[in-house]
Amino acid sequence: MTNQKLGFLSSVLCKWHAQATLIGKYLLPVLLLIRFVMLGAAVQTAWLNDREEFLCSTQQPGCETACFDAVTPLSLPRLWTLQLVLVLAPGLVFLCYLIHLTNQETQVQRGNDEVKGHTLSVYRACVAFVIVVEVGCIAAQWLLYGFELSTDFSCGRSPCPMRVDCFLPHAWEKTVFLRIMFTASSVSILLNVVEAVCMLRAKLRRTDGGETLQSGSQVEESVLSRLLALWHSHAGFLGKTVLPVLQLVRIVLVGAAVQPVWSNNYFVCNTLQPGCSSPGYNAVFPFSVHRYWTLQVVFVLAPGLIYFSYLVHLLVTQKQSETGTVIKRQSLWAYLGFLSAVVLLEVGFAVGQCLKFGLFLPPMFNVAVSPCPHTVDCFLPQPNEKSVFMFIMLVLACLSGLLTLVEMCMVLKTKKPWKKHEDNRENSIPCTEMMSNDKEEGDA
Repeated sequence: MTNQKLGFLSSVLCKWHAQATLIGKYLLPVLLLIRFVMLGAAVQTAWLNDREEFLCSTQQPGCETACFDAVTPLSLPRLWTLQLVLVLAPGLVFLCYLIHLTNQETQVQRGNDEVKGHTLSVYRACVAFVIVVEVGCIAAQWLLYGFELSTDFSCGRSPCPMRVDCFLPHAWEKTVFLRIMFTASSVSILLNVVEAVCMLRAKLRRTDGGETLQSGSQVEESVLSRLLALWHSHAGFLGKTVLPVLQLVRIVLVGAAVQPVWSNNYFVCNTLQPGCSSPGYNAVFPFSVHRYWTLQVVFVLAPGLIYFSYLVHLLVTQKQSETGTVIKRQSLWAYLGFLSAVVLLEVGFAVGQCLKFGLFLPPMFNVAVSPCPHTVDCFLPQPNEKSVFMFIMLVLACLSGLLTLVEMCMVLKTKKPWKKHEDNRENSIPCTEMMSNDKEEGDA
């Protein structure tokens, strides 16, 4: 390699291009970008007023809600949002791993050492995960909807008095997008398989027992590099790669997929009494589930933001005598405190969700509140879809808490902060004795 200085992002991009083929460098990112734009600009608008325009040939309260849940057990835009988020997640994990390697280069650049990594193995694992996600989502799409949406269908779900005819709006337009997204997923699978085959051929030409990624090249050090170096000096592999991406995935799901499910509250009660549905919904959900998850995400992110603010404070206010050991020790204890807070918050919110909302939502509730004349049956729209996202968010919370606990145990095992504290105490004892001896000599 040359000895010219590279910017931080330039170094990361060089490592990515060194592992990916032309398909991974250009075709797959462009295809993913096209799918994101299509989902946000075209697909979401096609399903925007889906519930308002869905009609059934009956006046029975709650019948349209039950039939709409039957025809759309899981909304296609939210299924595709979940699919694209899961497809993007492995790439973000690989990017975090490359940032970790670049930070290691920054630390050893003065000694002109070599940094070894397993970028090819990590990249292969990411490609394999994307293939599994794409195949699973295509299978789910085919099982739920097939390849065509019908304009009208017959529904006999309770509380419909008989089999009624229901009409789905814009069925032909939705069928077009259904086939487009299916084709895009199929092309993505094909390109990822070709990418994996090319990498297997590359494996035959070279081993991945630790590729040399840097030999004399230097990465230009900046404030961001110093901040990442201080963070990476304590964080393990999970804290550098998996946990940040997991939090990002949860934020995207809450904002792009979960919130629209609860925004349309077509909570219908089987009564003609005016004003019964709204008090009934408040009795069933005194606190909205998606707002509960929003609070969870905010509270879980807060310790991390406080930790990084503290790191910036240490870097800005550090003294010449605190260039190494003192700052690293302080940041290590701050990192352990940050991990402990995240574990407690994740466990608390997961237990709160199980106790308050349960694991799934039934399609019907018995409500007896004023001004309802008696105990009435109320019907929740899209209970299956909401139950799916409740399960997903609970799994993400448990997974985040478990991985954070594993990360904390690994940091305690490798760093052993209590031994460093004991060493500092031992080193401080002679200094105290010397000061007392000097004082006695002065008195004499």
